[in-house]
Amino acid sequence: MSKPILSIIIPVYNTEKYLNKCLNSILNQNLDKVEVICVNDGSTDNSLNILNECSKINPSIKIISKKNGGLSSARNVGIDYAQGEYITFIDSDDFIEPNTYRKVLPYFKISEVDLVYFSTRLVIESGVSRIQDEKYFEHKYSGLVKLTHDVITKMDVCVWNKIYKLSLIKKYNIRFPEGLWYEDNPFFWSYALICDSTYFVNTKFYNYLIRTQSIMGQYNKKCRTFHELDSLLCFEYLLCFVFKWNLIEKFKPILIDQLMQKLYESLYRLPKKERIYALNKATEIVNSFNLTFYIPNNKYLISIANKKYHNIPKLNQFFLSKRLRLLGIWNADKYYIICFLGIKIKIKKRFS
Repeated sequence: MSKPILSIIIPVYNTEKYLNKCLNSILNQNLDKVEVICVNDGSTDNSLNILNECSKINPSIKIISKKNGGLSSARNVGIDYAQGEYITFIDSDDFIEPNTYRKVLPYFKISEVDLVYFSTRLVIESGVSRIQDEKYFEHKYSGLVKLTHDVITKMDVCVWNKIYKLSLIKKYNIRFPEGLWYEDNPFFWSYALICDSTYFVNTKFYNYLIRTQSIMGQYNKKCRTFHELDSLLCFEYLLCFVFKWNLIEKFKPILIDQLMQKLYESLYRLPKKERIYALNKATEIVNSFNLTFYIPNNKYLISIANKKYHNIPKLNQFFLSKRLRLLGIWNADKYYIICFLGIKIKIKKRFS
């Protein structure tokens, strides 16, 4: 068999209810030279039987079975086995529109294009309490666009509504961080940072199912999941890639914003008594990568590096008790905020 044009990676774990629809949407693509790599990640339901039946009908389906290791592990195995010129990912409970790949792959004929990015439709299952913001998936650009840091920050980080060059992924050894949630973030950023341009296709080709039993659908802020620090850990994983490939100058303009965003996310997810762990992890990251050397005189980095967290805007509110919110005073960025029975009064600081 000649080299496939496209490798489609599908991690599969206990999605028997949705798997046939996902596979049928792929097999109806009317595209030659495609390999579909289904990584069965230790499913305990009927998913493997469904895969086996489909592979008998269509030889382009390859099944790899492994012990359960999580989404990142399954995708990484798929990357290792992939042989296509291009590669894409689909979650096994999602589906794509007919002829998606046949319509979007030709954009790679434009020499500058390293990434093709199409739009997403949200399919919300009944009973889901987690509501996605449609605006997050809206494209801010159209057609051929240079991948500057400003453009990258306006793109969603999901890996499944994009097509990549496998040669770039293997050249730079881009992988998903195993054992962590929010794993799409460092993978997307790693690939985007070594790219030239992307082609924005504003058609909603990818159908993203939001369901109650998905990993993120089950997330409950009131319960410990042991993944509360994963936003910061994924940022740390990305920094390892940035420094390995000497991309710090390209990443510097948005490094502070990304770090603060990941810090706030981890603080929000942690119980109040454990939020110091997020601050300590941020300090560890700043100092281990010597970020104050690359971005000197930045008040956020300096405060984090020296554990002077009280100097960082918005941090105080993460440590306030209900009692302090009813009656108390705390130090904000440019104000002292006095709380009295739920009423907040701002007093502007005097600066000499």
